[in-house]
Amino acid sequence: MYKVLISYDMQAGKEQECQEYLINKLAPGLARMGFRIADVWYTIWGKSPQILSGGVVEDLDQAQRIFLSDSWDQLATGMRKLTDNFQVRVVKSRDDSNISIN
Repeated sequence: MYKVLISYDMQAGKEQECQEYLINKLAPGLARMGFRIADVWYTIWGKSPQILSGGVVEDLDQAQRIFLSDSWDQLATGMRKLTDNFQVRVVKSRDDSNISIN
């Protein structure tokens, strides 16, 4: 399994428009392609991206099918108009079955 991380900073004065685009276009568009955003984190202070969201794909082939597609390119173009530092990263998920909490 792989985690897909999408991070960005909302442009000043475009926060509402950016949130509406995420809710009404980006998330539904990704869901139609088989990817669901599972979590979204908002950074209050520090030098991290303002927004970090993520979801899981089964393998690299699925990530490539989604994030190298024309449909994704159109969605990402819309997001880039409203954000700075827009990035998508794919990282190998940890095997959570090996984690023990005492």
